[in-house]
Amino acid sequence: MLRKLTILLVLSGLAPAILPQQPYVVSTKPQEASQSLTPPSEPVTVTTPTSDEREGLIHLDVAARDQTGSPFGDLSAKDLTLQQDGTATKVLSFHRSNSNDEDERLNEVCLVLDEVDLSPMQFAFVKNEAINFLRRNDGVLAQPVSILWVKTDGVYGSAFPSTDGNDLAQDIATNHVSPTALKFYMDPQPNVTPRDARSIEVLRTVYAAAVNWRDKPGRKALLWLGYGWSALGKLDAKGDPFPVLVELATRIREARMVIYEITPWQDPETPVDYQPYLPEVRSQSDPRLASPVPFFALPVLAIRSGGLVLDNSKNMEGDINRCIVDASEFYTVSFDPPHAAEPDEYHDLAVLMGATQSKVRTSYGYYNQPVFYDEPRVPQKRLDIADVHQLLQTDRGERDRELAGQLNSLELTERLSTPQLASWKTRLHAKEAKAALTVLGDESVFLAPPMAEISDQPPPDESMQGQTVLRAEKYLDEVVPMLPDFSADATTVKYEQLSVDNKDTWKTTPPNRNLIQAASEQATFLYRDGREQRIVEKKADAARHIAVRNDLNYKGIFGPILGFVFEDVRRGSSKLIWTRWERTSQGTLAVFHYRVRTENPLYGVVYCCLAGGKVFQTLPEHHGEVAINPDTGAILRISVESGPGWIRETDLSPLRPVLFSNMMVEYGPVDIGGRTFICPHRSVVMTRQRTVRPIRFWGLSFDVYGPYQTLMNDTIYTRYHKFGSDSRILPGFEVVQDGKTPTSEKDHPQPRNQP
Repeated sequence: MLRKLTILLVLSGLAPAILPQQPYVVSTKPQEASQSLTPPSEPVTVTTPTSDEREGLIHLDVAARDQTGSPFGDLSAKDLTLQQDGTATKVLSFHRSNSNDEDERLNEVCLVLDEVDLSPMQFAFVKNEAINFLRRNDGVLAQPVSILWVKTDGVYGSAFPSTDGNDLAQDIATNHVSPTALKFYMDPQPNVTPRDARSIEVLRTVYAAAVNWRDKPGRKALLWLGYGWSALGKLDAKGDPFPVLVELATRIREARMVIYEITPWQDPETPVDYQPYLPEVRSQSDPRLASPVPFFALPVLAIRSGGLVLDNSKNMEGDINRCIVDASEFYTVSFDPPHAAEPDEYHDLAVLMGATQSKVRTSYGYYNQPVFYDEPRVPQKRLDIADVHQLLQTDRGERDRELAGQLNSLELTERLSTPQLASWKTRLHAKEAKAALTVLGDESVFLAPPMAEISDQPPPDESMQGQTVLRAEKYLDEVVPMLPDFSADATTVKYEQLSVDNKDTWKTTPPNRNLIQAASEQATFLYRDGREQRIVEKKADAARHIAVRNDLNYKGIFGPILGFVFEDVRRGSSKLIWTRWERTSQGTLAVFHYRVRTENPLYGVVYCCLAGGKVFQTLPEHHGEVAINPDTGAILRISVESGPGWIRETDLSPLRPVLFSNMMVEYGPVDIGGRTFICPHRSVVMTRQRTVRPIRFWGLSFDVYGPYQTLMNDTIYTRYHKFGSDSRILPGFEVVQDGKTPTSEKDHPQPRNQP
């Protein structure tokens, strides 16, 4: 069953006199989407302040050691050079490991006891060395440690990581294993040797550990105590190793996992020289992919991850400690990958140190994906209003459908007014053309109007500007709270980009990025005691092939939403700046531009859901315009634009869940109960956000971030009606009892109210 995704753009806080307890809310609830397969029972809220300063999208943990193996503890960013495909790449951030920072420390260690290919005497030795390590320092471990036990019938392990080494040692000594999320059983596969089958399962164990760690902060170390495995004959019945290699390498990098192999004995089946297999495979055509496949051998995975291979260990207990210390002391650099043209575009990485430019240990490379960056629609032409008017003047007749394609390829350079949009739509017949024209106009609502709509009268002086703003504040304080209880109809048309189909890869963006009319909705807004209630009466899908159905709800647009601008611009370094006189159908309006820059703005963005069902919320800087009637102070148009900013997530890290959240509301006179009030006529809301895609691989299910998708709602408000009933008490009436005509004076009760 698919889980609902919800986006809430919460505009919290109000001007003091305007319903101070009611938040501004815009919510998006896709009804159908590619969603998480395992939603958490209690979603986690991720709160991050917005900032222009950020780290790179990809992080590398670097082990800088001298010839004796001791770490260089005093390096700076200038001491390291990052190369990508042999070319220097800009480092965006540089950190030294810090035990007080969970993002920059070794947070977990996993010891893998490999029983399968060891003799009973050898495995007893491995167990004893692991127990000795765990009981060091009276059993107090510096990092949480978990145990995995590779047996002939599957992989088992400790239920939870622990810092109590004595308890873990006791479990090993008594052969006690608990159920774990990393428990596998051997799956029979045709034409696969028993050793290959066992190797596939332990390879799945490494993959499962990476998936389990990928959404947790900091670095993690996996220490394999035993032979591990060497070449694989076949990974599955299809025998195609490249997708497996890409998936495994990506999740290990995301998890910031470093792998170590520690064994006192040499596996006779391990290739003597695995150096030729260390460089990653760039494509399926790589001739090295011929079977057997040493790319998945444990030594190869370990060195590619920046770890070590200790295959002739004389002191296994000491080498376990050595590897954990090695994983604990590191530097982290971050960078942005280039834009990828195709999925699985491989790039080599190298980090060089000092004047000698000697290599230090880090990941060997990564697979770049187009989805790492946004791929918005690129218009073929940018036209002004006059150009579009000329395009629509042509008598197209039955060619309206062709016009839709033309309009979808355009972008306006100036704002299309609501009356002009309505007039143009009457000339069109095809539904597709009307939808394309609406999208073109709605996307322009945050632009400046054409020069013909800008008055050439001189701007008011500062005193007049101040008086206009004061009238607007008085309007908010005195007029808006006087709105009566009423109802209004809201007709919403919803537009979306086509979603990526489940059969498509998460790694790229759908080729058709135009906004398509997806659904329509009829709702009633009830306004009582200054609060709004939205009742959906009818939904009608217009395009069932579109996967996401968004549901944008608004609270506060009947007045309170206007107050936060004037409250926010009073604080911090926020500004309200005169912009222009603007000619509209409601007269000449005074337009001010505002920019809110303060620590705790009243506008916030809440977005659900991130991968794993987590909720993102932030208080971003925002800007927009307010259009004011200079005589009455009535606000007749407001726009809000924001870029909610970055969060620190798994690698790719950081992440922008929402690229922008913009809204515009136009107000005008309406009749409610025989009186005229200023209420919404039209609103447009647009968001562009990351999609979340489920991945199913090797029996595991988890979420990844897919391409960005734009959602837009266009709403028209009509049929305003006053709540309540009008009644009057009439004097001199007679009460008829039992349907009979009164016959005596006592049967004629006196009226309670006389004139």
